Amino acid sequence: MLSKIFSTDTIITSNMTSVTLSLVLAVLISSLILGASLSILYILTNRYEGYSKGMAYTLIMLPSILATLCVVSSNLSGAGNTSTALSAISIGGALTIIRFRSTQGSPKDLAYIFAALTLGLACGRGYIGVAGILAVFMIVVMTILMFVRFGDTRNPKKVIKITIPENLNYEGVFDEILAKYTVRWEVVKVKSSNFGTMFVLSYSVSFKKGINQKEMLDELRCLNGNLTVSIENYVYDVDTY
Repeated sequence: MLSKIFSTDTIITSNMTSVTLSLVLAVLISSLILGASLSILYILTNRYEGYSKGMAYTLIMLPSILATLCVVSSNLSGAGNTSTALSAISIGGALTIIRFRSTQGSPKDLAYIFAALTLGLACGRGYIGVAGILAVFMIVVMTILMFVRFGDTRNPKKVIKITIPENLNYEGVFDEILAKYTVRWEVVKVKSSNFGTMFVLSYSVSFKKGINQKEMLDELRCLNGNLTVSIENYVYDVDTY
């Protein structure tokens, strides 16, 4: 039976067209190569910020999965409109799974997901050359953006968290120190802690160049009773904004 399949090269037949083994292999190999290229690009452009290993794996496999869905739907539907509808449902299902079954990522990660879906769709529809052009285009553009450090700020945001006792009136108490060491600052969150006996103030700040952060921390601790003061990288918080 296997020899017959490989000799005829036909593995699925419908009333409209047939799917051959060579076609499936071409689609799978091309989508896998393009997905691997996209995954490597994702790793390289996020090597300093940190990246998700699961995301890297997903970018490799997603184009092949979607390409196979497109090939199967186009041959089992028996009609062009139905085939298009099935492909759209496949893409929508993939997006839904990614959205609700994965951790929240950055907008750049979302762009990579859409690129992987587009590569898989193009390969599954037979536009392998178009998919290759898109992959090369993304590699060139993202490499240029990475080397020119596009979007980097001169004064990156940081978050200063200051723990204070509940009886301390925090309104403006740290403004003089913050004005000395930062370009700008604002309170982004105030919350109680330790069963209401303390408060934690979160400031979004942009430091001045050449400042001594330890000196700033020492001055802040003199005002908050030597309680905890921390400096963290700024991360957009949906619950805060």
